[in-house]
Amino acid sequence: MAKRLGLFHGIDQMTDYELHGAFVHVLSNRNRASSAVQKLLETNHAGAVRKASRCHSEEELSAFWDREVAEGQIAGAFWAVMSHVHLGGALEVRVFGEVHMMSHLCGASHRGDARARSLAEQQCAALARRLEEANAGHLETLAARDREIERLSRLVSSIEPFVRETATLRARVAELEGGEELARLDHRADELARRLDLALRRNDHLAAEIDALTSQVAVAETRIGNLTDQLAEASPYPARACADDCPFNLEGRCIAYIGGRPRTVSRMRDLVERCRGSLIHHDGGAEQSAETLDGVLVRADVVMFPVDCVSHTAVEKLKTVCGRMNKTYLPLSSASYSSFASELARV
Repeated sequence: MAKRLGLFHGIDQMTDYELHGAFVHVLSNRNRASSAVQKLLETNHAGAVRKASRCHSEEELSAFWDREVAEGQIAGAFWAVMSHVHLGGALEVRVFGEVHMMSHLCGASHRGDARARSLAEQQCAALARRLEEANAGHLETLAARDREIERLSRLVSSIEPFVRETATLRARVAELEGGEELARLDHRADELARRLDLALRRNDHLAAEIDALTSQVAVAETRIGNLTDQLAEASPYPARACADDCPFNLEGRCIAYIGGRPRTVSRMRDLVERCRGSLIHHDGGAEQSAETLDGVLVRADVVMFPVDCVSHTAVEKLKTVCGRMNKTYLPLSSASYSSFASELARV
């Protein structure tokens, strides 16, 4: 309130007693400060003022004071009585005297409380030191226990594999001593021997069939060779260097196709060869070794690869090699034959 009203200079350095004295001095006359303090006290003790307003004589006001003091509501009752219209001189002296003596009793009680508080603080500090010492000892004990537990845990962990292995060996020895395991192994050996015998006989039979088929293939190849020679002799026109349906001429360029699907590569190779070129294929490391990719890239004039069917490793490698050798590489939108055919015209 003093700050808001701008009453005193250096209020931040004033003690409570100094501030109290300054207010008492300024409240001796009616002014902004007295009006503000009046309003504050009326608000803080509105309940007591409302009760006291029902008193219409000094006797009723005195009885009101006694009741409020008995209930411990002294501050509000003091303000309500001292500001009441029916306050008489005798009641004013009585009330002020009682409040004055209460302050002495409160001070004496406060001094006793202060001594008790000081003694309690000393005892509390001593107990705190004892507790801290006890905690330190307890923490050390816990730390030692944790170290021992950790050591035993490591020991148990190192022993557990040997315990499990010992249990397994004991069970194995028990099985072998019982004879059941040996009988089972003998039966298994006999069964494998029978299967091996059947496999050998099957192998002999298949070898005979392979020999027969090999002879038939040789006869067929001889027949095909003869028919080819006869067809060449009977043809009135020599073979053309390039098919009539080829839309462009690759002029002997070598196309490297990396990745893709094996079933479409043969069609792509046929198209390239019909257009007077050659095609070499590498699957990008799916089955073929990635180390052979360098040799394929070195031989190629143009490198093509489908972006949806090739490994990232192969793409990175071919980009590096083609950049170093200044070779053209063409990424295809898909691994389809039509995508390859449409991009081949750019070569």
